[in-house]
Amino acid sequence: MQKYKSFIRNYLLSSSLYDFVFAYAIYNVLFNIRGLSVFEISMLLAWWALAAMLLEVPSGALADYWSRKKMLVIAPAIKSVCFVVWFLADGNFYLYGLGFLFWAIGSSLVSGTTEALLYDELVAFKKKDEYEKVLGQKKFYKHIALAISTVTGGFIAHYNLDWALIFSVIPLLLSAFFALLIRETPKTKSTEEVHYLDYIKLAYREVKSNKVLLIFLLYSFGISIFGNIEEFDQLYYQLSGLPIYAFGLVGFFWSVLNSIGSYYAHKFKKAIWIFYVFPLVAVILLFFVGLKPSIPMIGVLLLAYFITSPLSVLIDSKIQHNVKSVGRATVTSVSALLINLFGVFLTPIFGIISKIWNLQTIYISTSIFLLVFAIWAFTSRKIFALKKA
Repeated sequence: MQKYKSFIRNYLLSSSLYDFVFAYAIYNVLFNIRGLSVFEISMLLAWWALAAMLLEVPSGALADYWSRKKMLVIAPAIKSVCFVVWFLADGNFYLYGLGFLFWAIGSSLVSGTTEALLYDELVAFKKKDEYEKVLGQKKFYKHIALAISTVTGGFIAHYNLDWALIFSVIPLLLSAFFALLIRETPKTKSTEEVHYLDYIKLAYREVKSNKVLLIFLLYSFGISIFGNIEEFDQLYYQLSGLPIYAFGLVGFFWSVLNSIGSYYAHKFKKAIWIFYVFPLVAVILLFFVGLKPSIPMIGVLLLAYFITSPLSVLIDSKIQHNVKSVGRATVTSVSALLINLFGVFLTPIFGIISKIWNLQTIYISTSIFLLVFAIWAFTSRKIFALKKA
């Protein structure tokens, strides 16, 4: 029991500190202040998504083949280099792009790895049924970390934008330290050796043959649009007349609301309607957000994120419960690959929408996408209701 508690403590500390980043409060508006246009920022975000996409599946296979713990140690150290590069960039578009590359490498190393490590360790501790609960706790503490770091980062940036960048390195190094304390259960050895590239083949074979898993991966792909519009939120705050010191406060409330939604997500594990009703509610909220940008509408935007926050926990759980092969991290990385592929195409589209019309049209177009998505989820509700799912 003590070993289990120690694992959970170090796992949660490492994962939450990975996102304890002061720069989250201001990095997109920092680009804008340093002279980059909305379209240039969208191109940087597309590059970030492209780099992450190309690295996703190879890094997932590496996690299945090598040590997941070691990858969780390396990832935050690499990500920290991003903020050092940005600290030195001084408005240079290409250096911001280089920073995003380091961030993408770090993210690809933890993507798929953290979920696979958690699931397999819970199986080893004979606590597999607690996966949704622990995953919800992981996301809860992640959002608490985001809440504290963004509100603090907003005030730090009010005095000096560069300080918010360089101070972000410290929590990332602490994340690596707590990952180092995790005791990883040795992988079960197979009578037939599985090579690195075999994990990629196994993952794609399983996704192709497992129709239920494919539906869940597509759903995860669809709700990832919230992560894409989120990248433009700071520009929306600026458009709405919000002062920079308050960016962190909004980030704080965003994180608190998401932490609550994630923490209680497991309460909805048997509710099928949530998969289409919650996106439908978000359709209405985002339409009004795009209709008239203002400080009160920022509150409506936060409500849209809160309503949909349990969905990522629930769909991640369904994906993990339906993976049958040994390449668990690789399969999970396929999901992240789809999400990043979406981002590669979507962020430039959002940039073009902003250039042709205006920034707020991004939120209206997202509401139209979610309407179609909610209808698709409704037609697929029998899949979500399957007991084995």
